[in-house]
Amino acid sequence: MTKIVITSDLHLGITTTAELSTLVSSIAAEEPDLTVLAGDIAEGLPNFVTCLKLFAQLPGDVAILAGNHDVWARANYASQELWERHLPRAVQATGMLWLEETVWQREGVAVAGSLAWYDYSAVDATIPSYPPAVFVERKGWYNADAKYVRWPWSDQEFAAKLGDALCERLRGLEADPGVRNVLVVSHVPLVEEQMYRKPYDPRWGFSNAYFGNLTLGQRVLAMSKLRAIVSGHTHVRREGLVKRPGFPKEPAVVVSVLASDYHAPLYRVIDTTRLASNGAR
Repeated sequence: MTKIVITSDLHLGITTTAELSTLVSSIAAEEPDLTVLAGDIAEGLPNFVTCLKLFAQLPGDVAILAGNHDVWARANYASQELWERHLPRAVQATGMLWLEETVWQREGVAVAGSLAWYDYSAVDATIPSYPPAVFVERKGWYNADAKYVRWPWSDQEFAAKLGDALCERLRGLEADPGVRNVLVVSHVPLVEEQMYRKPYDPRWGFSNAYFGNLTLGQRVLAMSKLRAIVSGHTHVRREGLVKRPGFPKEPAVVVSVLASDYHAPLYRVIDTTRLASNGAR
């Protein structure tokens, strides 16, 4: 059996070192083969580095994804520099895997992942069909990324950039005869079943534009070896199954969002012996 642990939204700097140390001890007791930190690891680069060190002594491998908070421009660090240089270097310096550029494989199971930036496709269906410029203009009303993320890409450009790279890695796994089952980990949710809807709250409905990337989700669901998607970002627990008409002989895809939150970090365990039959705990 291969055991994979996934956690997210640790937010060291809001969540305390003591709270995360308790989480690390709990994960270590699981004796995982792989632990994935799925974004929003810390508030600021110094805390990011400190958080990695907390998890560096876990048994097995540790893989890292950034979240939107991790690329907030703070002090002397610009968002683009964080994304392209400082975050990957910090991960590599601790001997961990930067999952944005690689995949993890063992015993026929592969784990691929991405921050998976939002592209406004997850806005509630009850919201009028606005052009992208409206979501750009109003972003600051709903999401602090408008203030703290500064780089040359639009949201849709960055989402497409990351999505293309993830799908290229997944196509490689599709072609690999040694891989039978694929788990995708993302910071931003990818499918409708991961979204938290409030039908009578138009403000919430509009803000969902910044909390999912359903465009990428459709691309990921087209991969025949996909068995599960686990995401973070919203802090709201979601669980579901996605049946795919294009793959009648394959099991439904298990999808979830971790309810990990400020001061209350959580994790999920994936038992890969049950992955192909909708098994996870």
